[in-house]
Amino acid sequence: MLSAAHLSARSAAGVGACTRCSAQRLRAQSVTPSRLAQSRLSLALPQAGKRCIVSARRPISKELDDTWASSPIVRGHVYSRPSFEPYEFAPVHAIGSGTDEPPDWSKRLLTAAGMKSNGSPNQDAFSYTLLDSGWIVCVASDGHGEQGEAVSARIVRMLPRILSQHVDSMGLQQALPRAFAETQKDLESSLPRAQVYSGATVATCCVHHAHKETWFAHAGDSRAVLGDLANGSVAFCTEEHKAHDPKEHKRLQDAGAQVIQKTYDDGAVVSRVFVPRTGFPGLAMSRSLGDGCLKQYGVTAEPEVHNISDLWTGCEAPVVLMASDGLWDTISIEDTMRLLAARCQKGQDVVRGIEALCRRAQRIWIEDSGDYCDDVTIMFLAPKGSTAVSRPASA
Repeated sequence: MLSAAHLSARSAAGVGACTRCSAQRLRAQSVTPSRLAQSRLSLALPQAGKRCIVSARRPISKELDDTWASSPIVRGHVYSRPSFEPYEFAPVHAIGSGTDEPPDWSKRLLTAAGMKSNGSPNQDAFSYTLLDSGWIVCVASDGHGEQGEAVSARIVRMLPRILSQHVDSMGLQQALPRAFAETQKDLESSLPRAQVYSGATVATCCVHHAHKETWFAHAGDSRAVLGDLANGSVAFCTEEHKAHDPKEHKRLQDAGAQVIQKTYDDGAVVSRVFVPRTGFPGLAMSRSLGDGCLKQYGVTAEPEVHNISDLWTGCEAPVVLMASDGLWDTISIEDTMRLLAARCQKGQDVVRGIEALCRRAQRIWIEDSGDYCDDVTIMFLAPKGSTAVSRPASA
């Protein structure tokens, strides 16, 4: 969780920021070149020596239709739509059964726009898919850069589509990395301009109840959590991909990236990734989709994949929670699980508690930062037996 001083630094990002506006613990001056605020901009791509026109207007993209989601291999598909009003929950588009199936599972999916000085829309997005094969696929994505909302919106719709083509033939250990890689290629072809200086973090959960399989895959600082509502414990959580992590740092350095990091008196570490000798883009994470200008410098789209099936089985009341850093930077993973477990113990509706959790995060942002609130995305998934757990408060 960030201190008030760290949170207040988030409002420093300018209108034309091509780095993440909500960079964790950023106290230094924004590294974004002021010229990125112009309506059109020419920048030299270091890998090709050619010039690329980057437009601040709506990106040109290959339009997606819902043909795949309406096909027999998909029983239900839901994805968020863009929202612009501060604190507003994004509308969703549902196809087939939407989130009604499986009926014996509890789900709450939401993304809310923040409050930003540049008036940018909600750059978070999510999707929920139930495949006819029985797999539930949840994707949460947090966009960054001038056109991050276009990147995240495409990711949450393309990734489950691509994954469905591979999951039955090769298993998730291979299918998840392949789906991330092919989604990156799709961004390069469908959003060739936008994805150069815009990108997104991604967290994915795949559950097959009949097969007793649960998998996480993520790239960046959107995190996935397996918790136990019976006691409020955290059974597993993914870690943020940051450039100051030794393994991540080595890969970036070997690829020739410029990495700048600083450790503050309270132990907080800030790290940023740059194209060498350019001063941009100053990316706050070491893995992402999009961010094409940094792909040759080691910022990879390859996810970290975890088979947590045994951990799921070991939980008395397993739940999955995926969220963007709009939640995790204000309420810790441990506190989040304790809050939800407390609702269970009091006999309160845990699913309704997800919206309360979002509003609580927003209040903390405003109380600590005044004029800035990050976008918040939360995806909650659990068998209904888990949310029905009720224990005395003293247990």
